[in-house]
Amino acid sequence: MAGRVQQDAFMDESDDSWQKADIALQARKKAMARQKESERKQVESLNRKNLAGLRVVQKNLVYVVGLNPKSREEDLLQTLRGDQFFGQYGEIVKIVVSKAKANASGNTSIGVYVTFARKQDAASCIAAVDGSQNGDRTLR
Repeated sequence: MAGRVQQDAFMDESDDSWQKADIALQARKKAMARQKESERKQVESLNRKNLAGLRVVQKNLVYVVGLNPKSREEDLLQTLRGDQFFGQYGEIVKIVVSKAKANASGNTSIGVYVTFARKQDAASCIAAVDGSQNGDRTLR
Protein backbone atom coordinates (compact mmCIF):
# COMPACT_ATOMS: atom_id res chain seq x y z
CA MET A 1 0.00 0.00 0.00
CA ALA A 2 2.84 2.38 0.83
CA GLY A 3 4.28 1.75 -2.63
CA ARG A 4 0.92 2.60 -4.17
CA VAL A 5 0.74 5.93 -2.28
CA GLN A 6 4.25 6.81 -3.44
CA GLN A 7 3.34 5.94 -7.03
CA ASP A 8 0.17 8.11 -6.85
CA ALA A 9 2.20 11.00 -5.42
CA PHE A 10 4.72 10.59 -8.24
CA MET A 11 1.88 10.56 -10.82
CA ASP A 12 0.39 13.75 -9.32
CA GLU A 13 3.78 15.48 -9.47
CA SER A 14 4.28 14.22 -13.02
CA ASP A 15 0.83 15.50 -14.08
CA ASP A 16 1.58 18.88 -12.48
CA SER A 17 4.88 19.18 -14.32
CA TRP A 18 3.20 18.29 -17.62
CA GLN A 19 0.50 20.88 -17.04
CA LYS A 20 3.08 23.52 -16.15
CA ALA A 21 5.14 22.65 -19.24
CA ASP A 22 2.01 22.84 -21.42
CA ILE A 23 1.06 26.25 -19.97
CA ALA A 24 4.61 27.52 -20.50
CA LEU A 25 4.57 26.26 -24.10
CA GLN A 26 1.28 27.98 -24.81
CA ALA A 27 2.57 31.20 -23.25
CA ARG A 28 5.68 31.07 -25.49
CA LYS A 29 3.49 30.46 -28.54
CA LYS A 30 1.30 33.46 -27.67
CA ALA A 31 4.36 35.65 -27.10
CA MET A 32 5.81 34.63 -30.46
CA ALA A 33 2.47 35.31 -32.17
CA ARG A 34 2.30 38.77 -30.57
CA GLN A 35 5.88 39.51 -31.64
CA LYS A 36 5.16 38.32 -35.19
CA GLU A 37 2.02 40.50 -35.37
CA SER A 38 3.99 43.48 -34.04
CA GLU A 39 6.68 42.97 -36.68
CA ARG A 40 4.01 42.68 -39.40
CA LYS A 41 2.41 45.95 -38.30
CA GLN A 42 5.79 47.67 -38.22
CA VAL A 43 6.59 46.53 -41.78
CA GLU A 44 3.12 47.64 -42.92
CA SER A 45 3.66 51.04 -41.31
CA LEU A 46 7.03 51.46 -43.05
CA ASN A 47 5.42 50.57 -46.39
CA ARG A 48 2.77 53.23 -45.87
CA LYS A 49 5.40 55.85 -45.03
CA ASN A 50 7.00 55.19 -48.42
CA LEU A 51 3.65 55.92 -50.08
CA ALA A 52 3.05 59.18 -48.20
CA GLY A 53 4.53 61.34 -50.94
CA LEU A 54 2.73 59.60 -53.78
CA ARG A 55 -0.50 60.70 -55.37
CA VAL A 56 -2.89 58.04 -56.60
CA VAL A 57 -4.79 58.91 -59.74
CA GLN A 58 -8.18 57.31 -60.18
CA LYS A 59 -9.46 58.23 -63.60
CA ASN A 60 -13.01 57.19 -62.73
CA LEU A 61 -13.23 59.43 -59.63
CA VAL A 62 -14.57 63.00 -59.67
CA TYR A 63 -14.34 65.42 -56.74
CA VAL A 64 -16.79 68.32 -56.92
CA VAL A 65 -16.79 71.29 -54.55
CA GLY A 66 -19.22 74.17 -54.32
CA LEU A 67 -22.49 72.33 -53.77
CA ASN A 68 -25.06 73.89 -51.46
CA PRO A 69 -25.52 71.86 -48.25
CA LYS A 70 -29.23 72.63 -47.71
CA SER A 71 -30.45 69.06 -48.29
CA ARG A 72 -30.13 66.16 -45.89
CA GLU A 73 -27.38 63.74 -46.89
CA GLU A 74 -29.79 60.85 -47.68
CA ASP A 75 -31.89 63.07 -49.97
CA LEU A 76 -28.76 64.61 -51.46
CA LEU A 77 -27.32 61.23 -52.44
CA GLN A 78 -30.49 60.26 -54.30
CA THR A 79 -30.62 63.66 -56.01
CA LEU A 80 -26.98 63.50 -57.07
CA ARG A 81 -27.43 60.02 -58.54
CA GLY A 82 -30.40 61.20 -60.61
CA ASP A 83 -30.49 62.23 -64.26
CA GLN A 84 -30.56 65.91 -63.30
CA PHE A 85 -27.09 65.75 -61.73
CA PHE A 86 -24.21 63.27 -61.97
CA GLY A 87 -26.31 60.31 -63.10
CA GLN A 88 -26.64 61.85 -66.56
CA TYR A 89 -22.95 61.25 -67.27
CA GLY A 90 -22.95 57.49 -66.68
CA GLU A 91 -23.28 54.67 -64.18
CA ILE A 92 -22.31 55.73 -60.67
CA VAL A 93 -20.60 53.17 -58.46
CA LYS A 94 -20.35 55.26 -55.28
CA ILE A 95 -20.97 58.75 -53.94
CA VAL A 96 -19.36 60.07 -50.77
CA VAL A 97 -20.34 63.46 -49.35
CA SER A 98 -17.72 65.27 -47.28
CA LYS A 99 -18.68 67.48 -44.37
CA ALA A 100 -19.73 71.06 -45.00
CA LYS A 101 -16.92 73.59 -44.69
CA ALA A 102 -16.99 77.38 -44.66
CA ASN A 103 -14.85 79.00 -47.33
CA ALA A 104 -13.07 82.38 -47.22
CA SER A 105 -16.21 84.36 -48.08
CA GLY A 106 -18.15 82.69 -45.26
CA ASN A 107 -20.34 80.54 -47.51
CA THR A 108 -20.71 76.91 -46.56
CA SER A 109 -20.25 74.32 -49.28
CA ILE A 110 -19.84 70.58 -49.44
CA GLY A 111 -17.56 68.39 -51.46
CA VAL A 112 -18.70 65.22 -53.19
CA TYR A 113 -16.64 62.28 -54.41
CA VAL A 114 -18.39 60.54 -57.30
CA THR A 115 -16.98 57.23 -58.53
CA PHE A 116 -18.13 56.27 -62.00
CA ALA A 117 -18.03 52.79 -63.51
CA ARG A 118 -16.04 54.04 -66.51
CA LYS A 119 -13.29 56.64 -66.76
CA GLN A 120 -14.91 58.10 -69.89
CA ASP A 121 -18.02 58.91 -67.84
CA ALA A 122 -15.88 60.66 -65.23
CA ALA A 123 -14.10 62.67 -67.93
CA SER A 124 -17.38 63.82 -69.48
CA CYS A 125 -18.67 64.78 -66.00
CA ILE A 126 -15.55 66.85 -65.31
CA ALA A 127 -15.79 68.57 -68.69
CA ALA A 128 -19.45 69.48 -68.14
CA VAL A 129 -19.41 70.37 -64.44
CA ASP A 130 -16.12 72.25 -64.02
CA GLY A 131 -16.89 75.96 -63.89
CA SER A 132 -20.66 75.53 -64.17
CA GLN A 133 -23.05 77.44 -61.95
CA ASN A 134 -25.16 75.91 -59.19
CA GLY A 135 -27.32 78.79 -58.04
CA ASP A 136 -24.89 81.49 -56.97
CA ARG A 137 -21.99 79.03 -56.67
CA THR A 138 -19.40 77.87 -59.16
CA LEU A 139 -18.70 74.14 -59.17
CA ARG A 140 -15.14 72.97 -59.48
